[in-house]
Amino acid sequence: MQPASKAGIVDSKIGALNGLRGIAIAMIVLHHLFIPYTARNPLRPGEIDGEGLFAAFINDAWLGVNIFFVLSGFVLYLPYRTGRRAMGGVAGFPAFYLHRAQRLLPLYYIVVLVTLALHSKELAGSGGWYLELGALLSTLFIFSAHGFMPPSNVVLWSVSVEIWFSVLFPVFVLLVQRRRTPNVVVGTVMVCAAFAYIGHSISIERVGYFWPFTSGIFGSCYEFLLGMMVCDLYVKGVENPALRGKHSQLLLPGAVITVGALYLMHHTAFVELHILGNIGFAVGFAFVLLSILSGVNPLRRFLESWPLQVLGCMCYSVYAWHGIIMNEMIPPSTSSLADTLRLLAPFLFVTLALSGLSYRYIEFGRERNWKALFLVADAKGAGAPMPGHTVPVHSETMDVEVLRLERPGQTENIPVTKTPDHTGSDQGTSSDTELEPIASQTEKDSTLKKTAAT
Repeated sequence: MQPASKAGIVDSKIGALNGLRGIAIAMIVLHHLFIPYTARNPLRPGEIDGEGLFAAFINDAWLGVNIFFVLSGFVLYLPYRTGRRAMGGVAGFPAFYLHRAQRLLPLYYIVVLVTLALHSKELAGSGGWYLELGALLSTLFIFSAHGFMPPSNVVLWSVSVEIWFSVLFPVFVLLVQRRRTPNVVVGTVMVCAAFAYIGHSISIERVGYFWPFTSGIFGSCYEFLLGMMVCDLYVKGVENPALRGKHSQLLLPGAVITVGALYLMHHTAFVELHILGNIGFAVGFAFVLLSILSGVNPLRRFLESWPLQVLGCMCYSVYAWHGIIMNEMIPPSTSSLADTLRLLAPFLFVTLALSGLSYRYIEFGRERNWKALFLVADAKGAGAPMPGHTVPVHSETMDVEVLRLERPGQTENIPVTKTPDHTGSDQGTSSDTELEPIASQTEKDSTLKKTAAT
């Protein structure tokens, strides 16, 4: 068992990660809803002021994908960095791949089949339809110049990038164990920047440039590695309070770097500076993330609010379904701004309802304790589900850390996190919090007794 102080500090901050995912998925959904009216070449010009603050936010809201990639690297690496899991060399790869496939692929495959049934551009049963089916099921479409963003459901690209990073993740774990993490990150940034530059240099008809190099796993891999580095620094801060204090002061520098990166992305004609802006945004967000997790501040308390956490927990399902629902209810090619605003509330209701069911029965269908999935306190508990003082309790029957919530007169068990570690954006979100079904109340009580005895 980990020392109580270390595990307690680590796990009590996971709520902020859920909250950040909630913000990221909200950015992505808003981007898809309103980008037809705010883009540089909008489908319906003049309906929203293209120079206003709202248009500026919507045009950049796709960066929620970059946020998801960084968070995914953090969450995937956390159990290995804290010693709760071990890769064990190449022999440990199959177990990780099986766990990750069980986490990501069921929902992904269901969404692919629904997508092709409703929105495929090919005639069902034709050769083109089967070719699209094979490309989506295999995720190989993200290596295609013209198929990188599937016209039937463009958001699937980032899920596929997440899947391919999962393929590479065990290799990166071994690399950072044998080399210093900053060296691996810097090397990956340089390689990804080179791929991005090459991708921008390749002109593709009707597409612009070579997306697999600029936005695919070749050009985005460093964002996951930045998340792993944040995880490494965060755990070091847990072990060293003085270092943690320094980390908590990175919020302002991170914000400054992020704003500077956005300026470069919008106000430079040079490809090199645009690529630097993309990298700068991820680096700036990494600083902000490390600061939030390392200190107690109003921003972290806001991120740990229950609605944001639940939205973050469901982000994979929200991301997977919102594009299909939007194309059914508010098709971007034919809907005016008035149509979007009129149908916004029904769209959000249907999306959240379907995502809640998907999260409950597809992502975590084996989990019997639905209250734990939605961060609701046990029926006997009276208060909000957010942790006050947390004491780590490791369940021998689950592959997950559980927090024991202690308040005067009551004791509750709540999950540390239930977030999909997917990435999302214009793109989208995928994810894995490395969680297995939460134990039954009997198993929890047994674990608590063993812990108390220890």
